Amino acid sequence: MMQRFARASTRWKPEIEQRAELMYMCKAEVNYTRLPRAMHMHEDRVEVVLIREGSGTHLIDGRLYNTRQGDLLVYNAGVLHDESATPDGGMAVYCCGFRGLRLKGLPANFLVAGGEAALFATGTLFDECASLMEILYEHTDTSSARRLSFCNQLLHALILLLLEVVGDDQNARLSATPDTGILIKQFIDDHYCEALDLKSMAASLGMSHFHLARQFRATTGYSPIQYLIRRRIGEAQSLLISTRLSVTDIALRVGYDNSNYFHSAFRKVVGVTPGDYRRLCVSEID
Repeated sequence: MMQRFARASTRWKPEIEQRAELMYMCKAEVNYTRLPRAMHMHEDRVEVVLIREGSGTHLIDGRLYNTRQGDLLVYNAGVLHDESATPDGGMAVYCCGFRGLRLKGLPANFLVAGGEAALFATGTLFDECASLMEILYEHTDTSSARRLSFCNQLLHALILLLLEVVGDDQNARLSATPDTGILIKQFIDDHYCEALDLKSMAASLGMSHFHLARQFRATTGYSPIQYLIRRRIGEAQSLLISTRLSVTDIALRVGYDNSNYFHSAFRKVVGVTPGDYRRLCVSEID
């Protein structure tokens, strides 16, 4: 028998000023992630994604990442993100959403500082992260207050482990982020519901449309029009999942005054119609 003692070589200073509350756990298989999740954000929570298998591309807060098995993705509250699996494959992932977190020196519901990388390699900690997420997934669907408390304790352990991952990974993979590209992104994010084209964007920002297109693609990997479409479709996906609004009303809300064109754009990005997407993702909206 080998006995091990719990001891720390240095005194640990608490990083967590307020513990988080678990909102949901998701375990998505390859067939589900073949449906892209276009540009969207969560204002009231942190979301973390662990890629169990497969690969893809993720656009997070204007930065383009090439992602693969073992990667941890961190979406702070209010950060836009776009998720696509490799076209000929898919991604199997764990996804965990939680709110109420406050780390020392950071805004509420931030796991990493704003402006820092949002992708981290779990490396040797992958199995531990995956195991904790699997246990959380198995116990999340409960109405028991005691069981929910158990889940929140597990979540606290998971967050401490994720902070190790974030602190240990010194090689986060991100694209260059030119200031001009970020400025263009912010303009589209602020005006995506309006009638926009490349020339009107360029005129509003005081630059040639050739320069605008080149700088924006260098930042995001998309043309400005591709990004505009994904921004609109991502918002439409969120509304389809979380509201009872009709497809026509949703089309108008995200900037399409022609519902046929909206259906065509949605299907081109997601692979299914808006109505089919709602049926696939939502059994019942309370």
